[in-house]
Amino acid sequence: MLFQHNSICCRIIVARQQLPREAANHTKMQGETMELEKIAADLYREFPKNAEKLSREMERLSGLLEETGAAIMIEIEKEKYRKDKDPEQIRQYRRIYRSVRKEMESVEQCRAQFSREQSLMKAERDRNALERIDYDSFRVDETVPYDLSSVITNKKPAAFSLYGQKIEVDSWKQMLLQTCALLNRMNPMLFTSDLQGRKRPYFSRDGVGLDTPAKIPDADLYVETHVSARYLKKMISKLLGKYNIPEEEYLIYLKKDFTTLHEETYRVRRTAPEQESTETRSEEEQLSFSFDSDGNWNG
Repeated sequence: MLFQHNSICCRIIVARQQLPREAANHTKMQGETMELEKIAADLYREFPKNAEKLSREMERLSGLLEETGAAIMIEIEKEKYRKDKDPEQIRQYRRIYRSVRKEMESVEQCRAQFSREQSLMKAERDRNALERIDYDSFRVDETVPYDLSSVITNKKPAAFSLYGQKIEVDSWKQMLLQTCALLNRMNPMLFTSDLQGRKRPYFSRDGVGLDTPAKIPDADLYVETHVSARYLKKMISKLLGKYNIPEEEYLIYLKKDFTTLHEETYRVRRTAPEQESTETRSEEEQLSFSFDSDGNWNG
C-alpha cells in the first residue's frame, strides 16, 4: 500500500510527527521546521549525493500522492451521481482523501526545505570557488594591441587607442563611453542619435528606448551599454564608419583573458547534468520494486 512505503523520506516525515510533546503548542510548528532544517543541512553537508537522491524520491512520492488524491476525487464524484449512492462510502473516501492531502503537504514541506538547503549549499560552493580563483594569474601583456576583428569575449580591457591616442579603461562599458566621448569631441556635428541597430537603438537623447542607458561624457546623448562584446565591436565599427575612420586606426589593449576559466566552467556545467542523469537512472533501477516504467505505484 502507498501509506506503507518505508522509504527514508517517509521515516523523516514520521520522525517530524513524533517530536517531543514538551514543546508548547504555539512553538510546535517552529520546532518542526527547525528540526527539518537541521536534517536537511546535515544531509547536504555530510551526504550530499544521498540528499539529492532523497530529494528526487520525495518529488516522486509527492507526485504519486497527488495522483492518488485525484483518483479518490474521481471515485467520490462517481459515487455522488449513482442512483444507489452510498453516503457512508463517500464519507470514507473523503477521510482517505484528507489523509492523502495531509501527507502530501508534509512531503511538500520537506521537499521545500531540502530545495532551500540545496540552493544555500550551491551558493556557498560558488562563493568558495570564486574566493579560490587567482584572478591575477589571468593577466596578459597590456602592451600588445588588438584590432576590432579580434575576439574579445571573456576578456577584460586595459585601454584603447585612436590615431595613437591611448586611453585607459577598466571595462567594456567604459571603453564604449570613452570612445563615444572622444568621437563627439572630434566632431559633435557628426555624432548624432540616428545610429540605430537592426532590432534596437544604439543611442537616445533622453535614454528612452534603451535597456541600460548610460550618459556619454560631455554629450547630451545616452548610449546602450547592455550589449555583448561582439555587439560592442559592431557599434564601435559603425561609429568609426560614420567618421570615415579606418578600423585599423582603432586598437584595443587587454588586461586579463578569462577564456580558459570560462571553458573549464562550461565543461563542468555540461558534464554535471550527465552525471546527475546517470545517478537518476541508477536510482530508478533501485526503486523498480516500488514504481513501474510509467512511474505508477506497484505496492
